[in-house]
Amino acid sequence: MYDQLKAFHATVQQGSITRAARHLGLSQPTIAAQIRQLEQTYGAELFYRSGRRLEVTETGVKLLPVIEKMIDLEAQAGTTLRNAGGLFEGHLRLGATGPYYIMDAIGRFSEAYPTIELTCRIGNSEEMLNALHEFRIDLAVSSQLNAAEGLARRVISTDPLVLVVHHTHALARFTEIDASMLGEVRLLMREDGSVTRQRTEEIVAAAGVAPPRVAEIGSREAIREAILRGIGGSLFPLGEVEKHPDLCVLGLRGVRTTIDEYIYYLKERGQSPAIAAFLACIARDSSV
Repeated sequence: MYDQLKAFHATVQQGSITRAARHLGLSQPTIAAQIRQLEQTYGAELFYRSGRRLEVTETGVKLLPVIEKMIDLEAQAGTTLRNAGGLFEGHLRLGATGPYYIMDAIGRFSEAYPTIELTCRIGNSEEMLNALHEFRIDLAVSSQLNAAEGLARRVISTDPLVLVVHHTHALARFTEIDASMLGEVRLLMREDGSVTRQRTEEIVAAAGVAPPRVAEIGSREAIREAILRGIGGSLFPLGEVEKHPDLCVLGLRGVRTTIDEYIYYLKERGQSPAIAAFLACIARDSSV
């Protein structure tokens, strides 16, 4: 029954069976069958169905907090077992928007605790914070400022956003430009949920300009390749700009461009030996 309850919970949280299946690493028919079986076993209707549309019933709404407690208890049990051997065995799960700010810490941690398995998932800020809340990772590195109760955070970097263009672009002759000149660039944007995209939109609005064209591209790596092919330019935190002879980096004047990078963990898990050990490996000590 636990897998069925998790299938129902994931469907509600993700908003569809398709996204729930992707989230849990299962097939859509499996998720749908688990929910149906749960309903049939107990004679309860958990969703109102109209075509592809799903709406949670009153029974489903009442069930959700019970399932969340179960997931929490499962995570706590996993934490207890992972930490049973201290820092001689276990698994530390990181989530980050990119590798740029934590690779040094990962290197120090791996050298100090070579028997601890360490994995790092990459996604946007929203995805990483969701994964942390759902106990799918232990630490989340994100540029999104989140003051939710139960979260602890530490600033690990503060960078300005800079414009990156191909060396043949008309603006490449400058080292710094007024933000109003962004109107001369076809801006390449990250997907919704990216803090870099949010800050880019804020900077453009503050400068009072409208870029001639905007293209959405779903990853930093893909945007970098698009810039190298002369498709457009994009704003990057300075610490994430990779050196390349065909890329030009331009500072921005006239607007606030700084962006902070945070590492998050759940306050109730702050005493976890593995989490505490990784935090100690981060060079910058700026707690919030």
